[in-house]
Amino acid sequence: MKDVRPYFVPTQDSVEASEWHRLVDDEWTPLEPWVPEWDYRTRLQLRSTVDLRLHEVRRTTGLDDGTTLLWSFGWRTDDSKLVSDPVRMEPVDGPNTLLLDISSDRAGAVIILTRRLVLGRDRMHAAPGEPRWAGSVLWSDETKVRLTGHGSAFPTEVIDFTSMGRDSRASWFLELPSSPDVAAMGSFLLLINAADTALVAAVAAGRRPTDLQQLLRDTMFEGVVEEIVRWALPRWAELADCDEDSAGASARVLTTRVLPDAQRWTTPDVDSMELKATVIAGARGIGFGRRL
Repeated sequence: MKDVRPYFVPTQDSVEASEWHRLVDDEWTPLEPWVPEWDYRTRLQLRSTVDLRLHEVRRTTGLDDGTTLLWSFGWRTDDSKLVSDPVRMEPVDGPNTLLLDISSDRAGAVIILTRRLVLGRDRMHAAPGEPRWAGSVLWSDETKVRLTGHGSAFPTEVIDFTSMGRDSRASWFLELPSSPDVAAMGSFLLLINAADTALVAAVAAGRRPTDLQQLLRDTMFEGVVEEIVRWALPRWAELADCDEDSAGASARVLTTRVLPDAQRWTTPDVDSMELKATVIAGARGIGFGRRL
C-alpha cells in the first residue's frame, strides 16, 4: 500500500536512488541485509547516491518558486528505538551523495537507514495541493540492516578441553585479557569444548541454525557478554584512559551498550543477581541472546 500524502509529490522517475554501500578495507561494497562480520567494535561508514531531476521535482510539486528543499537522512535502531540526529544537506540537480557514519557504541542489533527529501521551510501562501509546512516529506525510503544474530562476534576456537587441562564437562571457556591495555584483536578468545558436539554444530551452523542450535548459541553469547561486563566493571575508571584499539576500550564500549548507567554497577555492594539480570536483558537488547 502506498503512502498517500495530502500534497503533490515528485514523479517516480525524477528521484532514482542507489542501494547503500559500506566502506570495507578502503573499498565501497554493496550493503547486504545483514553484516556477517560485525561486532561491537565495528564502525559503519555508509554511502548512497540519489540521482535527482531537481527541476522536474519542483515542477510536479508546485515548488518552482525557489522554496528551500533539504535531504534529511539518518538511522534508527529497531530494538532500543535510538534515533540518530538527521544529516541535512541541500539537494543538487543530478547525483547527490549521502554519507553516514555510525559508531559501534550507538548501533543496535538492527538499524533502519532512512533517506528523505523534505520541505526546508514553511510556505504561507501555498496553493491547494502544494506542500506547505517545513519537514513535509516529498520522497523517502528505508533500508533495514541486521548487525548481529547470525554469527560469532568473538574469535572462536574448538579445542579438546581434556588435553588443554580444562574441565571436560564445561561447554565453553572465555579467555580474558591479561591487561586492559593489550590490543583488542585476539584478547578475548572463546573456546568451545570439542566434546560438546551439539554446541560445536550450533556454532558452525552459520545463518541457518535449527531452533535448538539457536538456543545453544544465544545462551552461550549471553554468558560471554556477562563475563566481559563483569571483567570491565571493577576496572571501569581505568578503562576510560585506554587506547581506542585496546581490550579495555572494547570492553568499555560493550558494557556501555549493555548497561546504560554502567557507573552505577561498579560499587562493591552491587546485588549480583540484579546485575546478571540487567546484563542479560541488555545483551538481548543488542542482539546477543534470546528474544522473548
